[in-house]
Amino acid sequence: MNNMKHEKGYVLVTSLVMLGLLTMFSVAMYFVGRSATQTSDSAQRSTEAYYYAETAIHYITWALRNDAEIDSFQYSGSALFGEPPTPATMATVGDYTELASYMWNPGPTAISDATDAGTNGQVMYFDNSPMGNRYICMQDAATYSNCIDVTLAPANRVQPVMYNISVNLPRYIKLEISSSGVITPSIPSLPHQNPPVVGTDIPNNGAVVWITAGDTTNANRDIEIYPLDPSSVYAGVSSPSVCGDKSSSCPCDASDAGYSTAQSCDANTGAWIGSYSIVAYAIGYVDGRPTHMIRAVIM
Repeated sequence: MNNMKHEKGYVLVTSLVMLGLLTMFSVAMYFVGRSATQTSDSAQRSTEAYYYAETAIHYITWALRNDAEIDSFQYSGSALFGEPPTPATMATVGDYTELASYMWNPGPTAISDATDAGTNGQVMYFDNSPMGNRYICMQDAATYSNCIDVTLAPANRVQPVMYNISVNLPRYIKLEISSSGVITPSIPSLPHQNPPVVGTDIPNNGAVVWITAGDTTNANRDIEIYPLDPSSVYAGVSSPSVCGDKSSSCPCDASDAGYSTAQSCDANTGAWIGSYSIVAYAIGYVDGRPTHMIRAVIM
């Protein structure tokens, strides 16, 4: 009789232990499954964002090569950007024709609708803001500590906070991309809101994309074009002959050998340059969250 009582107690303890182990095992499996699901969702979002950014790069490349008029100079900001000064047919030609006609003043240099620095320039979504102030730039860290220096080890590079990029850009194109692949471009109005508003400043699903100048001798470097004579446009002269109304601060020297034939002034080196690359940046968004950024030399 006593043995039966002891056996019943043993079975009860064993059952409780087994139940506890099964419960712990079930809880562990739940958390492992949830973690795997979250990882899978994160990987899917990352992949989607990458393809959105890649689509934006292809889109802006296509637009420029086909001289599309994305930059219509009509948006809902407090003031109109204004048509560029050249060419004479600026109202009927595309963005690349406008840019190529006056490459020594490519785009705005500030986030403003009230100053020349924010309204002058050929293409609204061309980021020509000073290198030292840019939120995104590729340059040597020894020259500009805020830039992403590709010559350094990854741990020593400056990494941008992507949530704030749209706030700090002068202007850019927002691309809403539907599940069926339809792309709706727009240029958000100023001022850009901080934090960015999904659907207004940034897309829910899609990308933001902008262009800037690149060094023709080094694909991994951005450059800043000094905006020459934005008021008089050199009275129709095809290449710079003076620094115009900014002669006192013009970084390029009129005595340089390339002065008579160059089209643009490199604000970083103070040298006249005949051409520069067009670099595109794109950031992919999924559910209003930025995940991937791509930089590509497109022209």
